[in-house]
Amino acid sequence: MYHGVALARCLLAAALLILLAPARAQQPQLAGLDPEAAPAPVGDVTLMVENAPQQGRLLDVGLVVFDPGIPADESTHSRQGIFPEIRKAEAQYIPVLLRNALQNANAWGVVRVLPDEQHSAELLVTGRILHSDGRYLALQLHVTDASGRLWLDRAYLDEAGDGDYPVGSLQDPYADLYRRVANDLLDLRRELTERQIQSIRQVALMRYATSLSQEAFGGYLQQDAAGLYSVTRLPAEGDPMMARVERIRNQEYLFVDTVDEQYVELYEQMAPTYNLWRQYDRERTVFQEDYEQRAQGRERYGQRGSFVAMEQTYNMYKQIKIQQQDLDEMALGFNNEVAPTVMEASGRVFRLSGTLEAQYNEWRDILRRIFALETGLPADSAG
Repeated sequence: MYHGVALARCLLAAALLILLAPARAQQPQLAGLDPEAAPAPVGDVTLMVENAPQQGRLLDVGLVVFDPGIPADESTHSRQGIFPEIRKAEAQYIPVLLRNALQNANAWGVVRVLPDEQHSAELLVTGRILHSDGRYLALQLHVTDASGRLWLDRAYLDEAGDGDYPVGSLQDPYADLYRRVANDLLDLRRELTERQIQSIRQVALMRYATSLSQEAFGGYLQQDAAGLYSVTRLPAEGDPMMARVERIRNQEYLFVDTVDEQYVELYEQMAPTYNLWRQYDRERTVFQEDYEQRAQGRERYGQRGSFVAMEQTYNMYKQIKIQQQDLDEMALGFNNEVAPTVMEASGRVFRLSGTLEAQYNEWRDILRRIFALETGLPADSAG
């Protein structure tokens, strides 16, 4: 009996050495972040809110699903703490949280999460996940307006503290990061005059019109040596061709709003399990750091290097793995099983299937073909 217990303890100790080795290797510097260029954590941030926004100063915002930042070399995933299916789901989940912060600021027009880039968006936000776990979140964000003007290209880092867990309803441990981004964008928007904002809107509309037909609308825009767009002239008020453009754009927005609801549904379904997984991950990391310090001479949870300490670490590890498995299955289901979308245009019903990005691109192609048929333009020039 004694030998059986001793053997079990030896096996457990050996397993812990293997399981905890990756955490020791990556913790001093965050995987995905250059230590020399890593930003400071954003700290505590209060969201700036506009109580009485002027309608003439509002811009619509498109948040493209983020680049998950998954290295091509699969052998590095475990060492960097990356679980690909979870990271892919995070790339869709995180933009929803940033969208919520922008909406709560009451300083923008319609804020949507997009499956793919839409260069005619009045303000377009793209991003890449640099690092994500229960203790740190790092994002690289790139924001431009419809004219091509760069608003920001910046890395953001936030560290979750003791008070961020457990996560309450409609809360997030990295809410300060999203508030900081929202505040930075609002500061930049406040620097613009109403005339500049109106110009961005006009360029956005004409860039969309040009995407439908270069032949009909290409002459309304010019692009300078720096790649910035400006409107040279506008169609006459009441122009029937522009009325068609706006109707087609509204039908595209209708699909985007349907997709946006699916991203919100992902957020609502994923949040409880995801936040619990992140909480256990943070606790394991903090406990491991504490254990390593005490292993150098101090005592806690039993004698130095004791079975009791290792058993507690292992129990915490098991809880993380349980949450990770549940989250991985949930993420895999969302990433692979997107329901078809049924849309109507010009009296016809279209059934779109595939990923949300594939459905979005298919719908845009359908709308371009409809526009070409209605205007008599060649189909190949309406793309």
